[in-house]
Amino acid sequence: MADTTLANRRHTLGFALGGGALKYFSGWIAAVVVLASALPPIIAQYRSIDISAWYIAANSGKIFTAIVSGIFLYTLLAGMIAQGVTRRELAVSLGWFGLLWSAALGALAIAMFLGEHALYSAFDWSQTLQGDGGETRLDSVGAALEFSARYPLVYLLYFTGGAIIGAAAYRSDWGWLVLVPVVPVVLALDGALMRTEVWGPGWASAVTGAANGLGTWQAVAVVLVAVAAGAWIVRGILLGTQIRAKQA
Repeated sequence: MADTTLANRRHTLGFALGGGALKYFSGWIAAVVVLASALPPIIAQYRSIDISAWYIAANSGKIFTAIVSGIFLYTLLAGMIAQGVTRRELAVSLGWFGLLWSAALGALAIAMFLGEHALYSAFDWSQTLQGDGGETRLDSVGAALEFSARYPLVYLLYFTGGAIIGAAAYRSDWGWLVLVPVVPVVLALDGALMRTEVWGPGWASAVTGAANGLGTWQAVAVVLVAVAAGAWIVRGILLGTQIRAKQA
């Protein structure tokens, strides 16, 4: 029984980390849900509603996911190793953490897009997204579901990018420079998968051009390959990282 428990520890730890993070940030997540739900009826008192409020909130979740992933690795790596967690166990548990986090936030995004669609339809508002070359209107339940169904994967993409940055920054004082290749790649794949402009500064939208020629399923396949490659990179960094005594 002890051997079985030890063998499964990396998996149970991953779910515990993911569940703990979701619980810890539940207040923040609830606040975003309430704000994104309350703003349209309030704004409707003064002007017509012609953009999806939840689209803005869901895109903010991408950056939030990358930050959670990166900070988790940077701040907790030494402490977990000091408590007896091996680097290989940490790599596997981080994967389960990312899958659980991304699935939970992705399911929330889907539910909120569908709920928002019902609300907007009831008041004849336009559930519109800002996209390349114009606007995209989610004018049916199917359209809202098709678009929002991509969020679990795109959150996983950002989680992986954040993990690479966090692990590299811990391993080396110059590791943060990995931002230079990671950020454009993540933004480009995000744009290709979501078919909308990346939310943020103008340069963020500009870097998506090269990937926009991919079809939807091609983009999904490329993102899956990128996530797998990113996970392998994080694993390699973790296995080769020496723990800093002052942070252990």
